[in-house]
Amino acid sequence: MGRVFLVTGGARSGKSGFAEQLAAGFGPQIVYIATARPVDEEMVDRIARHRRQRPSSWQTFEAPERPSAVIAEQGQGCDAILLDCLTVLTTNLLLLYDIDWEHVSRHRLAEIEGEILSEIEAIYKAVCESRADLVAVTNEVGCGIVPASPMTRFFRDCAGRINQRMAAVAAEVYWVVSGIPVRIKGR
Repeated sequence: MGRVFLVTGGARSGKSGFAEQLAAGFGPQIVYIATARPVDEEMVDRIARHRRQRPSSWQTFEAPERPSAVIAEQGQGCDAILLDCLTVLTTNLLLLYDIDWEHVSRHRLAEIEGEILSEIEAIYKAVCESRADLVAVTNEVGCGIVPASPMTRFFRDCAGRINQRMAAVAAEVYWVVSGIPVRIKGR
């Protein structure tokens, strides 16, 4: 049964670099699951930078919406899986819905969040059925000001609940600040 290791922190805090080191410590056979989409030049550059910093021997899968399927397929044949990142995954899933954010009902928002959380549950289930451990990267988005728009408030709240769920099931949780990882749960 695989375990979950959660790495969180702010933007450009060093989360991905630390997560890569953590995953590499589990053995040589690493599966990397990328959730980012190259939607603009900034994302193209960011994706290229991430590719350059990880070992070429790692097997990379692009799964912007259903990383649980990759974990289920690859989890028996590798030492660890690195999922980068849950926050981008949340964005990808949220953007699947064509919603008038100014007039959406609370009931519909609850349904959407439930559908997004079902992928998080599928990720955890796949890890539990895997021999590989999962290192999941996420952003801590609730430390700033309250967003002005309904969509960004929903995103912040949904991401926060996803982070809480993953932290609850994680064997270890790390908060990365200025490139320094601080263990906040485990061992």
